[in-house]
Amino acid sequence: MILMAMNHNNNRKCQWHRPLALLLTLLLAVFSCFATSGTVTSTSVFAKVYSTDQVAGVPLADRPIDKTPDIEAEYAAVATEDGRILWERGGTVEVPMASTTKIMTAVVALEHANLDKECLVTRGASQMQPTSARLRQGDVLTLHDLLVALLLPSGNDAAVAVAQNIASTEADFVAMMNQKAAELGMKQTHFLDSSGLKEENHYTTVEDYLVLARYAMRNPTFAAIVGTKQATLTINGRQETYVNTNQLYNMTDGVLGIKTGTNIDSGACLVACTKHNNTVYYTVLLGSTEVARYTDTMSLLNWAYQHYRPVQLVTPDTQVADLGLASWIDRSVPVAAAAPVTVNVFDYDGAITQEVELPTWIGGIDQGQRVGRIIWSQNNSVLATVDLVAKETVPAPNFWEGWQIRWSRFLGIFSGAQDHVGNQVHLSANFAMP
Repeated sequence: MILMAMNHNNNRKCQWHRPLALLLTLLLAVFSCFATSGTVTSTSVFAKVYSTDQVAGVPLADRPIDKTPDIEAEYAAVATEDGRILWERGGTVEVPMASTTKIMTAVVALEHANLDKECLVTRGASQMQPTSARLRQGDVLTLHDLLVALLLPSGNDAAVAVAQNIASTEADFVAMMNQKAAELGMKQTHFLDSSGLKEENHYTTVEDYLVLARYAMRNPTFAAIVGTKQATLTINGRQETYVNTNQLYNMTDGVLGIKTGTNIDSGACLVACTKHNNTVYYTVLLGSTEVARYTDTMSLLNWAYQHYRPVQLVTPDTQVADLGLASWIDRSVPVAAAAPVTVNVFDYDGAITQEVELPTWIGGIDQGQRVGRIIWSQNNSVLATVDLVAKETVPAPNFWEGWQIRWSRFLGIFSGAQDHVGNQVHLSANFAMP
């Protein structure tokens, strides 16, 4: 419209603008309408938003937020240790997972054999490519060391050796992998081999792999191996040094694991586990690129760190309320939380309400005595609770004090004086998010 509004004297000067404007318009149209994993519904200076993007299980189309993780991966998610998915894209789409398959390979091996079991490397296992732990035909090593060769350098030779030493054949071992997937409720996962080389009919979903990752990391041996940056093994007298393929260790602190994967159809994949501010996070990226799987993971984690974080709700130093003592006319005691309360809070779950419950107190009260509680709620769910305790000791009125109080209350009927001090709460109805 700017071009149309120009007068004839400016037409000649601005002729070169027309093709540039048309090109920019075409590029914007293509960029905003095309995506591999789902339709791009909107774009912003922050990030593309796909039709499959969700925050806490709610599609972004129904729950717009002002900033989303800026990632390239077609299928991705970030979740908490208890399995709560904070953000996901294409979480239920079945796609190949490359060498992240070896997570299940290790899980099944750990649950069906002792770590000191001696494992023999066959000729067929030793010839597996392209990624290799440099195992040789006739090598004998413990299952623990074989799992190191499996998980750190992502050895396909180690994957076949594991399968052959746990089951009679790799096919039998793969049946055990699929059985374990079913036990874990991974309803959209199917394995065809122990290494992840096969891609047709060998698939999972982001949501299924979050389940597997959390399960695997509960095994201390598995967690210790994938949490190792480098290890040197002695195999049949020679030394082999293996470096963890997970480059996330070189990008940020708090990395706990767990596994990379790369193949032609699956692209670059990364399942990761990190700890930040005493909170454990899991990320899964499938169908990414070699570089983007790390930058995308960092984007997901930084977004999660910002929006799902520990928040201190109260400390024992905070005077929550004054508890009126019904046995007295003008006495009350301060009450406070029995312990500090810090919980993880997700911004997008909305405001936090705080409700103070206090009874009508009759008789004396001792310092430290439980007198009520605070209830914090968010998104119609209880977030946390804590007991309230008295900060002072006040005995019940003695005989003569009791008579004086009763007389004063009788006179108060005519003067309108208060019967006793009521409860006074100092906390607001809504918690102020820091």
